[in-house]
Parts: sequence; structure tokens; C-alpha cells
Amino acid sequence: MWILLSILGAFSQAIEMAVKKKALQVKGLNNFIAFFSFTFAGFIIGFIVFFQSEELFREVYNFPRFWHNVFWSVSLNVFSYFFLYKALDVADLSYLMPFMVLTSVFVIIPPFFLLGEIPSIIGFLGILTIVCGAILMEYKRKNKLEIRTEGEIQKIKNNRKGFVFFIITAACWTITPTTFKIAIVESSPLFASFIIVFFIGLSFSFLVILLNETSRIKEIFYFNKKEKIILLIALMIAGISIAIQQVSMNTALKLSDVSYVMAVKRTMPFFAFIIGYLYFKEREHAKRKLAATALMIAGAILIVLFN
Repeated sequence: MWILLSILGAFSQAIEMAVKKKALQVKGLNNFIAFFSFTFAGFIIGFIVFFQSEELFREVYNFPRFWHNVFWSVSLNVFSYFFLYKALDVADLSYLMPFMVLTSVFVIIPPFFLLGEIPSIIGFLGILTIVCGAILMEYKRKNKLEIRTEGEIQKIKNNRKGFVFFIITAACWTITPTTFKIAIVESSPLFASFIIVFFIGLSFSFLVILLNETSRIKEIFYFNKKEKIILLIALMIAGISIAIQQVSMNTALKLSDVSYVMAVKRTMPFFAFIIGYLYFKEREHAKRKLAATALMIAGAILIVLFN
């Protein structure tokens, strides 16, 4: 069950990233886009919590431990998404997403110290296989006679700039699965998802004001009707994707070890590759990217079969 939930989380995250990259083509609205999509996702999860238990807030088993890990989950996610949007602003989706699997190596460290979770040897080899796939995804054979156009050179610079931003995001996402799991253990997957997602959205509302995006938001009213509808639909789809991702992943985290769940979720670049290929027309080195993605999936299957 946790395997299917992890794959669903990976797929919904790929959809979220693609939709937000499309929405980010409207420059200067990064934090507003985050505020709207996370707040919308929070309302969706909150409605499910209320419908399921007939009350929005429920008893937390260990109050200090729960809120301590909620604080770190929210803080790190706000920090990570802030830089993720900067990365998506400039770099290709299919270029960035493979680097996410690199966190699979480091994600075993926090659970080891905080939860006592140790992957098996085969499981660890599976994680390394996924990392090898990520390396292949980025590998490029040098050609001294290759002549690049000015546009290609600028694209390389943008991808490298996006990579720097994304590494900060990936570093944060190495820790958040563990803080999420502790919050889940002290409450429930649904309630923890609601609280964390809602406060992430609320935090971005402060960034909108702090970074003076309010003046840029006013420009939305000057969009034509079609542009407004497209932006609204994109943000709502992103919010729905976040809600599905958070609930499915947090439920999976309750059912299995952090390192295994996150390793399976690292197959997300496969879905990002498909979306980038079909929708964003990112078709450079498609065969190598596909081979690398297959290698990452093989690593995930290795982990699943020998868990």
C-alpha cells in the first residue's frame, strides 16, 4: 500500500512542479503562487479532516514534540519552495528534477539518529542505483568542436543557476521527511498534513508583503479574461496536487521507513521527464535521460523487492 501511495506522491509532485513552472512564466509572483496553492491545498485537506472526524482540530499525543516538528517542517519547506521557484523560473524542468534523487543518499541520516531506522544492505544498494541514474541524467560527453549559439549558452547558464537554487531545496528536503514523520506519529497523516500545509501557505502570505509582491499582484487585474482563467486553473490544479501529494506521502511515511518511502518517491523525475518531453518540448538528450530514469526506477524496485 505504501508503495502505491509513494508513487502517487511522486506523480502528483511532478504535476505540481509542471503547473507551477507554467504559472511562473508570469514573472514576479513566485510567493503569491506559493501562498495561493498551499492555502488552497490546506483548505482541501482541512475539509477532509473535518468531514472525517467532524472537528477540525484533534488531540495531539505529544504536544511539544508535535509542534516542534511542525515548526521545522513548515520553516524548511518555505525555505525550500522559495528557492525551488527561483530554480523553476530559469531552468528546465527535466534538467532540475533528476537532482532530487541525490537526497536519497542523505535522507537515511536523519531517520538513523532520530528514529533508529536503518536500511538493509540491499536497500542501500537500491538507493545508490538511483543515484547512479541521476549521474547518468547529467552526464554529457565533451566535444571540443561543438559550437553553441548565444541562446544555447544562455540556457546552460540558466540551468546552472537553477541547479544552485535547487541544491538548497534538495538539502531542505533531506530533513523534512523525518520531521514530517515525527509530526505524523504524534497525530495523524491527515491532521499533520493540514496543519503543515496551511502554515506553509500562511508563511508565504508574509513573504508576499515583505518582498512587496502586492503591487505586482494588482497587475493580474489587468490580464485579459483568458489569462486570468488560465492562471486561476493552474493555481487550483497546483493546490489539488499538493493536497494529494501531502496526504499520500504522509500516509506512506506512517506505514514504512522514511528512507524507503522517499527512495520510491524519487522516481518523480520519470514523470517530470514525460511532462517536460510532451508539454514543455524539452527533448534534448531524450534517450540518455530516459535510460537514466529507467535506472532510477530499477533502484526503487530493488528497494521495494528486498524491503
